Order: sequence, then C-alpha cells, then structure tokens
Amino acid sequence: MIVVVGSPLVGVTEGGLRAAGMATGIARAAAAAGSEVQVVGKVGEDPGGDAILLDLAAGNVGHVAILRDPSRPTPAASLAPADEPAFDDEGDRPISDDTDPVTTEFGLSLEGADIELALRYLPDYRVLVVADSLAEPSLQVALAAASWNGAALVVIVPAGATQPAAGEDATVIEAPPDDPDDAFAGIVGAYAAAIDRGEEPKEAFASASSTLGWSAVAD
Repeated sequence: MIVVVGSPLVGVTEGGLRAAGMATGIARAAAAAGSEVQVVGKVGEDPGGDAILLDLAAGNVGHVAILRDPSRPTPAASLAPADEPAFDDEGDRPISDDTDPVTTEFGLSLEGADIELALRYLPDYRVLVVADSLAEPSLQVALAAASWNGAALVVIVPAGATQPAAGEDATVIEAPPDDPDDAFAGIVGAYAAAIDRGEEPKEAFASASSTLGWSAVAD
C-alpha cells in the first residue's frame, strides 16, 4: 500500500467540483498503476471537502485518513471569475462564502499530531510519499513513521526550496513550478507504484519515466 501525505485542493471545473493538487495527482496515478492508495490530508467541512472525498473514491483512492476541519474552508485550486460565483455540484450555492478567489498550491496545513493520528489507521504501507511542503516538526513525524514502518520514502520539494534532511535512503524530487496536466504527479505516482510492487528505486524511476514519455535520469 502507498500512503500520500498532502491535503487535497478542490478544483472548480465546468463539470463541477473535483479533487485537485499535487497529492491528488500522485495518488490517482499510483492507483491507476494498480496500487492500493490512501491519502493523509485535511479538508474543510464544506461542499468542497465533500466533493473531494467523492472524487477520490471514484478514482479508487482511499480517504479514511483525511481529516475534516469545520473551522476553515477547503482551499481551491481554481475558481470561476470574480463576478461568477463557484457553485457546488448541486449548482445552487457557492463553495463557501469565505473561499479566497486566489489559486493556491497547498491545501490545509497538517500538524505533526494530524499525521501521527492518521498513520495509526494505516499500519501496513510500503511506500510513504510526502507531497506537501510540511513544517519541519510535521515532516519529522512523517520521516520517523516511514522509518519505523520500514517503508520507502519519497519527498516532494517545491521548486527552489531547500532540500530537507530526509535520510540517505529517501528519494527527494524537486517539483516543477507548475504541473497543470499532472505530468509530474503522474511520474511520482507511477514511481511509487513500481516500488510498491517491489522494484528497486533506479529501475522504478526509469520505468515510470519512460512509461509517461520522459527520459530516464542518467547516473
């Protein structure tokens, strides 16, 4: 099983609301490659959060470890123009009166206690992917959990960010400035799925890259 740590965003499309963001793209790709996947994250107690859970389930992505926060709205990956309210999937009300109409990169922040609690429900994972830019204490909780569980660790670093001290065995990948078509997320998800199947990291990355049309990284 693969666990992806990262709070989903809600995307607003012509067809309605859907799960969006880096964690979602990675989880979908890993599930499409045949792995069992669970997302550890946090969403609001609102129509956006409801839509995310439904969309993840439709993509065979588990969400038993996604927490609901009634105090904050689910951040949006994209919104309708300012003079056109973003409606929910029933088409009769805005996502939230408090939703900021600015595109965001990350979902609701995860505290170390959130991650520790969520991973108690998911003890048998083989790969842990940290898709969000976590604060150092929260990141250390995730790293310790992966180490204790003997899981392979993949850490996604935002473009231009300092590489975290994730350990010699971790795979640390810098994300591109944007990933509108989930191409990067797709490679990470396929890579995680290959490791989940038992492939060595080098072979797993080469196969994931070539499958999705990218050239493998040279030694």
